Amino acid sequence: MRPHKKIEAINAQFRATLAGGYDGDKPWSAVRYLRLHGNRFIFEKAAAWCVSQSPYKRARGADILCQLRAPKSAAKKSRIEIRFPNPIFVRESFEILSRLVTTESDEQALESALFGLGHLYEEAAVPFLIPFANHPSDEIRFAVACSLGHFSQNSAAVEALIPLTSDSDAEVRDWATFGIGNQSDADYPELREALYQRLNDTSPEVREEAIAGLAKRKDPRAVVPLFKLMKRGSYFVVHDHGFETLLDLEESDRDRGPDEYIDALYEKFPELLPARRAS
Repeated sequence: MRPHKKIEAINAQFRATLAGGYDGDKPWSAVRYLRLHGNRFIFEKAAAWCVSQSPYKRARGADILCQLRAPKSAAKKSRIEIRFPNPIFVRESFEILSRLVTTESDEQALESALFGLGHLYEEAAVPFLIPFANHPSDEIRFAVACSLGHFSQNSAAVEALIPLTSDSDAEVRDWATFGIGNQSDADYPELREALYQRLNDTSPEVREEAIAGLAKRKDPRAVVPLFKLMKRGSYFVVHDHGFETLLDLEESDRDRGPDEYIDALYEKFPELLPARRAS
């Protein structure tokens, strides 16, 4: 494609990101296209949008910058690197988005910038995220919970996530519990207590995250809730690692079913479980 034609095509994609509602499929398809065809021109245009007078443009600029990748043709020829090429302009994008969150008054643009800081995986983002953990907007707190989870080995990020595990919004609780339980390797009484408090959460997703987080730390308080979860016969296989850790099982090929877990629970913790009926 000739250079001017390529620029025209990129500009068309930028315009498409603004067409329709923010959550529409077509504008997000254009965002993904720009992310996966990253170059200096796209970076500079998205960066300029981040200081636009239009809040919508600022939001879209942040959406694009946070996951810019080199085109597939520029990636090395291994399968993994083609599918997940290295991010580009990370440091420059971090500087732009970290400034944006300190000045932004529009909630959608702020939400995009907060999500963006998480997707950049720059640990220096943590101090910029934490001040928004008490924001009145559920959407903003959700963005913070998701983004802090990307820094789950950072003690300050974990400390900020712990109060969010008891947030009024179920999605915020879910991602915060996932962050401290599954994603993080931290282990201390306050963290375990936060997980324990979520064992009776009204959200089944939050309850399972709490079970998995305690199981990962071999906390016996996970045994009975895990048993009940397996009796219901439905769980997320992403949590297999935590369940296997509790039971000292070899890593599975993700094909272990509820009955196998129940047998293992009876073998390891018979005193904590109801007596088995004779077959």
